[in-house]
Amino acid sequence: MANDQPERNLDISVMPKVHPSIRYTFYAFIMATPFETAYTDLVTIVGTIPLLIGIVFIGVALLQPRICFAPPPGAFWCFAGYVFAYAIIGTTQTPMYAGPMFSRLLTLIQMLVLVWISYNLFKFPEICKGALLAFAASCTILSMLLIFGISAESAKQGRTTMFADNPNSVGITLALGLIALLGITYGRMTVEKKLAPLAWTCVAVMGIALAMTGSRGALIGLVSGIAVLVLKEGSAGTKLKAGLIGLSVIAFLVWASYTNEAMRDRWENTWYEGDVAKRDQIMPQAWAMFLERPVLGWGPVSYMLELGDRTGVPKRDAHNLYLMVLIETGLLGAIPFFAGLWLSLRSAWRARSGREGASPMAMIVCILIINISGQMHLRKMFWVLIAYVLASAWSLRQVSQHQPVRFSDTFASRGSGTSPSPRRLQKG
Repeated sequence: MANDQPERNLDISVMPKVHPSIRYTFYAFIMATPFETAYTDLVTIVGTIPLLIGIVFIGVALLQPRICFAPPPGAFWCFAGYVFAYAIIGTTQTPMYAGPMFSRLLTLIQMLVLVWISYNLFKFPEICKGALLAFAASCTILSMLLIFGISAESAKQGRTTMFADNPNSVGITLALGLIALLGITYGRMTVEKKLAPLAWTCVAVMGIALAMTGSRGALIGLVSGIAVLVLKEGSAGTKLKAGLIGLSVIAFLVWASYTNEAMRDRWENTWYEGDVAKRDQIMPQAWAMFLERPVLGWGPVSYMLELGDRTGVPKRDAHNLYLMVLIETGLLGAIPFFAGLWLSLRSAWRARSGREGASPMAMIVCILIINISGQMHLRKMFWVLIAYVLASAWSLRQVSQHQPVRFSDTFASRGSGTSPSPRRLQKG
């Protein structure tokens, strides 16, 4: 697909301009996403901001529909296929589950719109960098609140969380924020040397906060993503430097985990007692459920009740995104969903020689690993970062039929190093 090829020789001067209101509202929306669960238990102004900004952002995007609602990537239609299967299977199950099912369906539709708009905005280099920096800044603020005990709460096993959210969810958010910051600073083709001192400070703050959440899955996903940063194209010296930076961050994360009692105890329980939070019981039962109904699954909501019955509780999540999709919608929904993830991974691999370098690859690996022990597909940041990964390998093709410049004309043939001629620009 043409839109999955790496960007080359991008001439920013011929790109259309995104209205400042769209750009800055997008940044504000990105900064609000780490606090999206605040409103569930705290009736404060902090709790209303994420939802309010999200609504405003979608509305502001209508100011430039030819940019924000330009054709989406192929992966978008794969994820839309999953949502369609979800709707079909959900509406045919027991009516008593209709309320929760339609609530989740509405959320998934909103996420599709979000990934569509975000993908088209991430095509612009300045927006791409600004949005990831906004996310990293927001995660740093969240980390500081956690460390200083502001709106922080104690959870089981001595873990710390925010806004009564699941500690694993907070840990996942911080892990993705760390990847975004390291990717912006060291993962792209151009190293941000001026940003490095501040980045290391923020890495330390987020690393300590991540250890406080006690999230093992988030830490494993983060370490995996950092390790992938060495895939950045360049000389042997460039790869060696990226590797040393990655090892330094990983060493710090290991130290932070060891010095935090809650995290250390969880790792020791895993190593010596095989404690994996009952996932060793949940996953075999979930796989058995898939084998019993492989095509259509057990249906939204009802799969949790069936899995809960098999594991001795009223209802239970699969604690694994891939198993959840399989038992929720069967192969009918799983095939397009997994196809969308595959296209995202392929885009990240192809983007290594582009402007974003190894940053998208580190991000998608972190996301894929984290979802082995969790489910974050109903979180806004999951879809925003998927959009970033897909856009990182986008080849400029066209703005719209009414724009004087075609995106495809901003590139010369692959590897030629030439720019489009003025005649081609006028003709477009």
